[in-house]
Formats: sequence, structure tokens, C-alpha cells
Amino acid sequence: MRPLLRNLFAAAVVTLVDPAVRGQLSAQQFGPQPTPAARQELLRLREAAWRTFFANDQAGFKRIVPGELLAMGWDGGPWQDRAQILAGMTEFATGGQVIDTLEFPRTEFQQYGDAVILYTTFRLVLKSPDGKRSETKGRGTEVFVRRAGQWAHTAWHLDTVAN
Repeated sequence: MRPLLRNLFAAAVVTLVDPAVRGQLSAQQFGPQPTPAARQELLRLREAAWRTFFANDQAGFKRIVPGELLAMGWDGGPWQDRAQILAGMTEFATGGQVIDTLEFPRTEFQQYGDAVILYTTFRLVLKSPDGKRSETKGRGTEVFVRRAGQWAHTAWHLDTVAN
């Protein structure tokens, strides 16, 4: 079993079985939490991943997102790896759209060892060269893994919700 899957499976078992872990959960906390410093770093990386994608900043994107990326986009298409996402970034850039607004109204964290899962809502407004704006709202599940003291954005699954 891959290390990430093994960590997630182990975390799920501990959370379901261990009464001490279950007892720590509250209405506003959905499981083990990263430190405040880790939370800030994860939020910074998440924002940077989105912004580098829409700016076609491939070097910046590669610093945040490792080669083993598994991405499920909001359009319901096939699962993608990093090479496919980079190609999609290039294709997106040809349309000339830029970020007008990027917001994450709600984000929840769960940390299991060196893996953190972010559950989020997002609002993205893109502006086309002619000034037209298009809005997308959705939800996301994003996975970050810490290696050698650095966080990497290893996976995401996005979907859209009605505007």
C-alpha cells in the first residue's frame, strides 16, 4: 500500500476506533488539527497553487505540486497527473483569462501524521480580455504531505455548486 494511502487508512481506523480521539472532537473541530503555523503555511501553499495554475506559472506550480499529483477537476473529466495539469495550464493561458477574485469562504483541516486534508469551499471569478467575468463556486478536498519539513500539495478533488 502506498505511504499516503496507508497514512490515510490508519488515520481513519484510529479516528473510528480510538475513543480518546473521538472524545476530542467538537462541533467546530473535525479531527486532529495542524498547528497554527502549519495552518498558515498550508493556506499560503493552497492559494499559491491556485494562483500559479491560473497564471500559467509552471515553475512556481512545480515547487508546490510534486510529480505524483492526482487531481480531479470540477468539470468531471478524467483524473489527471501533474504533466496533464501543466498542459492544461498552458491551454488555459491561451484564452487570456486572469483571476479577478479568489476566495475560500470555509476551510476545515484534519491532520494525520505528515498528511493534512483540507476541506474547502471556493469562489473564483475569472476575467476575460474583453472584461467579461465568469464565476465558479465549488467545494474541494485537498491533500498536503510533509516531507523533510516541507509541505507539498499532492492531490485534490473539486466540484462545482450552483451560483
